Amino acid sequence: MRVFKALAWLVLIVGIVLQLWLKDRHASWALLFYAMPKPCLTALAFVLAVDSRRVRWQQITAVTAMISLTIWWAMTSLSFAAGPAKSGTPNEFTLLYWNLCRPNQLDREAVEMVKELNPHLVAFVEPGKNVSPLLPSYEALLPGYTVAWMPRGILWLSRVPSRYRERGKLDGAGAYARFEVNDLGPAFPVVVADVTPHFFHSREQQLAEALAQSQDRSDAIIVGDFNTPLESAMLDGYRARFENALEVGGTGFRETWPMGLPLLSIDHVWVGKDWEVIEAKKIWNLSGSDHAAILVRLRRR
Repeated sequence: MRVFKALAWLVLIVGIVLQLWLKDRHASWALLFYAMPKPCLTALAFVLAVDSRRVRWQQITAVTAMISLTIWWAMTSLSFAAGPAKSGTPNEFTLLYWNLCRPNQLDREAVEMVKELNPHLVAFVEPGKNVSPLLPSYEALLPGYTVAWMPRGILWLSRVPSRYRERGKLDGAGAYARFEVNDLGPAFPVVVADVTPHFFHSREQQLAEALAQSQDRSDAIIVGDFNTPLESAMLDGYRARFENALEVGGTGFRETWPMGLPLLSIDHVWVGKDWEVIEAKKIWNLSGSDHAAILVRLRRR
């Protein structure tokens, strides 16, 4: 029992150090960083506080850690954006992103979501390996939308003119596709990325290659499953040129995974400086995916 307790204290200390400083700067400790987000460390501190009732200094230390972690988590994760502007303000458009988690057939839940929200642009990753013959069915169920599928798992739907411009692998593992969107003011690029996680290989190169597809444009938008939390040190390049839609326009916890639990913010919508985020919200559809969908309303500044 003492061994497990000592191990729990070690995990708590290491986790705090990783969150404060080391983060995922090196592949050798990145997996620990991803496995010990602030909510998990908070829960671990609570368990240690309960278990240390007979040792006063340990209990005080654990309670202090729990309270500090809770405040820290809330300050970095909770957003309280001002109330959204009324729908239909000039020059705005909506974009929906979701990880479908590889359905074996046509995703009815995704179709119903698109019908309900009627976004201008839709980007799905992991639409399933059998999606290619289903494209006509998606278009039949969603009249007004043009549907395109990029091998390696990116499904694109648009009810405004758009053109596929480039697709490929990310560091030989993940996938990306870049589209040019028209009829929403000047043409602009949308990059859809699906970063593949590796236990002992850094995701830095995949993230850098996805960022490079923005072509240094201030009107670019990058969306996708980054499999990398927003606390990551590898996202500094994104923060220098983009804003995260949930951070600047969302309300509530920004974490998008798993199954409604606010543990990791691995699904991202990054918008260039030319865009104003009117509203950003998470949508949970637990029966179809363990990821939250993200709907954003944008307009040019």
